[in-house]
Amino acid sequence: MTQTYTAQDQPARDKIAKALRETLFVEAGAGTGKTTSLVGRIVNLVSSGETTLDKIAAITFTEAAAAELRVRIRSDLEEAADDASQPDERRRLCAQGVQSLDNAFIQTLHSFAGALLRERPLEAGLPPAFDTMDAIESDIAFDEAWTRWLDDALDDKSLERLFLTAFSLGMTVDHMRRIAQQFHANYDLLQDADFTPPPPADDTSDAYQALTQSLAAAAADMVTLCAYSKLRDDDALYAHAQAKLPLIRRLTALPADHTAYRLLSNMLPLSCGRGRQSDWQNADDGVNACRALKALLSDMDDQVKQALQTVRNDTLLELLEMLKAFVLDYAADRKRQGRAGFHDLLVWARDMLRDDLTARDHFQERFSHLLIDEAQDTDLIQAEIAMFLAEDAPAEARTTDWSDVSPKPGKLFVVGDPKQSIYRFRRADVRQMRRLQQNMRGSELHLTQNFRSQRPVIDWVNALFAEWMNEGSDEQADYTPITHRWNAAVDHPAKPRVRWLGDAQDGNMEAVRRSESRQIAALLRHIKGEQWQILDRDNTDTKDANAVERYKPAAYSDVCILMPARTALNILEQALDDADIPYRLEGASLFFATQEVRDVLNCLKAIDDPSDEIAIVAALRSHAFACTDAELMRFRENGGSFNYLTPPQSDVPAVADALRALHAAHNRRMWTAPAPLIDGFIRQRLLMEAAVSHPRTREQWRRYRFLVEQARAFADAGGSSLRAFLEWVRRQADENARVSESPVPESDEDAVRVMTVHAAKGLEFPIVILTGLNSQPRARREETLFDKQNNRIEVKVGSDPKAFQTAGYDALQAAEADMSADERVRLLYVAATRARDHLVLSMRRPEKNNNSDAHKIAELAEGRSDLWQAVEPPEHATPAAASANGAQPSQPIDAEAHSLQARAEWEL
Repeated sequence: MTQTYTAQDQPARDKIAKALRETLFVEAGAGTGKTTSLVGRIVNLVSSGETTLDKIAAITFTEAAAAELRVRIRSDLEEAADDASQPDERRRLCAQGVQSLDNAFIQTLHSFAGALLRERPLEAGLPPAFDTMDAIESDIAFDEAWTRWLDDALDDKSLERLFLTAFSLGMTVDHMRRIAQQFHANYDLLQDADFTPPPPADDTSDAYQALTQSLAAAAADMVTLCAYSKLRDDDALYAHAQAKLPLIRRLTALPADHTAYRLLSNMLPLSCGRGRQSDWQNADDGVNACRALKALLSDMDDQVKQALQTVRNDTLLELLEMLKAFVLDYAADRKRQGRAGFHDLLVWARDMLRDDLTARDHFQERFSHLLIDEAQDTDLIQAEIAMFLAEDAPAEARTTDWSDVSPKPGKLFVVGDPKQSIYRFRRADVRQMRRLQQNMRGSELHLTQNFRSQRPVIDWVNALFAEWMNEGSDEQADYTPITHRWNAAVDHPAKPRVRWLGDAQDGNMEAVRRSESRQIAALLRHIKGEQWQILDRDNTDTKDANAVERYKPAAYSDVCILMPARTALNILEQALDDADIPYRLEGASLFFATQEVRDVLNCLKAIDDPSDEIAIVAALRSHAFACTDAELMRFRENGGSFNYLTPPQSDVPAVADALRALHAAHNRRMWTAPAPLIDGFIRQRLLMEAAVSHPRTREQWRRYRFLVEQARAFADAGGSSLRAFLEWVRRQADENARVSESPVPESDEDAVRVMTVHAAKGLEFPIVILTGLNSQPRARREETLFDKQNNRIEVKVGSDPKAFQTAGYDALQAAEADMSADERVRLLYVAATRARDHLVLSMRRPEKNNNSDAHKIAELAEGRSDLWQAVEPPEHATPAAASANGAQPSQPIDAEAHSLQARAEWEL
């Protein structure tokens, strides 16, 4: 008799399903089936008659997750409606739920917020029909608004002094633009920000006058001390002092304006460490003149730095106030025009629910239940929207502060996992999830029964991350262990396990990464050759507590290579190509990092800007022109110029022809949109045809098509110029921003999947190879920091000692660095828990790097041979061995047939 499997946390699951009138916050560990629990609660809400499906709002993080949720709700409702063992009324209500599914609010929060606004646009202060811009349209609209504002600001005579001072001290237009972009992305946090400079202790001109007088007096002392030099011009300290004296004398004749500040900045450094006391005589006071002069110069250096920093800080605050006004005015313009970006949808919906009680009442009546999935990925605005919709308060106790809202019992259900919070760059962090949890004032449940991963994987994850997360800051997620479902019950040498690949080695990082990539390629052949076993889920009764675990050999498509960042992608690709391993990249961010796309982008940069010799040389060396280094050197030695606007005078035909082709494309760019320009360039340079010689021909074709598709999406959103497209692409590559489309892989390929950990969130794979652990994690220094807990904004642009920064930046940056380190641990937790059967960690790392993730993992798992074991694949697996296990040996290339296919692919 079959015994149904009972989860270790079944009481919590039962409460989720049955406690329909209780407010619940559920912390669900990786692979614990949180979506199944959420779907079950929805079905029970409908089947019990507690509510109807059209009055339920089920909110999740991505469009894909929302689509999956809708499919699963439909499936479970249909199954319940057809279940003859259930009461007739329950079946009727479930059938009714299926009929009303199209009216259900099962969507992302952005879509949900948009639906609220479209239902009550006037209450939100919007025109009745408003548009939602996609990410590309939003970028283009901001660029246009920024250009208009900057042109007007630079022409404003009242701002001339401010800009001249700022630019003379090192501020750039690009610095200002980046600050404005961050303000724009977080404009809801700007309203209460105050950047008014503090009143100066002295008038600016008075402070400047005091500084110049002090420097003039010091200059006289410098002259006196220099007289004691034995070597004069042959002494480095003497020469340094003599070089500074004319600058100081010139300064005393200048007023306190941008010219003086530029001179002060260029005067640094005043201090000097060179010079030996033995080459100097003692001054009249008996102190060695060398020592005295160094002390004097150091003191002058400090005075100038302090004075400049005061001016920089005051200037920065004035600029920040201007940029704040620009961003808030631009936000108000969008609202008046009814042109919403994704973030606007959340802000405007929150503002409507907070400020208009009539609208709040309407939607509280409209939705009887609100269920939120992936709560760790939400930001504060989303929490506010949820709490206002769930409010339970009499008319006299209504509030506009969401933290004072008490939700109606049973109306709000939230599920998430703080250990999987990895989207701080999208404004999500663990603190906000905790704050929502506290304000909900409901029951807290934990789902710990993992249904995804084998026991060896679970044991390793629990042992490692319980310790690692506990070492984090006070803001780190608390670790709750998860429990395995599968026991790796198969008698096979390659049964499910956790393994490490490689170890510490001498050499620089590039050598380490090349060695690592070759080992990964060898491992992939080894996986096929040794028939690593994975659970055959189609032939294993997952509901039977005593089910026989059935296994099968892994295919390449069962393997996913995960990387925290794209740093070593090109080296990995080369190793996989050399080993003839089929693979495919997934996620647009990886496509932007591939050599083929970067080569085309370099060509486009060269086409756009004939003065960019770096881009031109890169274009000439790319596959599009294939000029050799020897040809480029000979071209330059013969007097050739890489600026193609100058007719090439050289006896190197390949280079001369390439420059003429770039010149022709440069002329076409003025009357050709980016998409047809890129399409035509790829055609003319026969890049699709050239890809037939590559081991991954179809992958190459996808990359070229991807870039053209991005250009078309850019044009559809209103983008026009090649330069604007290149700037947009640069931001996509640099900022982890979303692009409009991700390349669609071939579904029938038996190929290893390669993706970033962020792209793998929510997915699972039989075999995970985690690479990229060998570099030292570096917290990216954001120029603009937002402290949502204390409502403050800090900014720093430029490099020390000439940086512009607000007073509290360093302290907030230190706190941000701690939170980034905590998030890095959570990122690796997400990566490890994607594995179902096998987890392999590439531990190849530089011997001297004690700060890498690989070193930390080795330290935490030291001596734990019960948790993992080494895997040592042979350097070169024979093609015959690979073929015997399903891999296809290389076949001769029919170049003509492939060329025709390439042309057909491109035409399609």
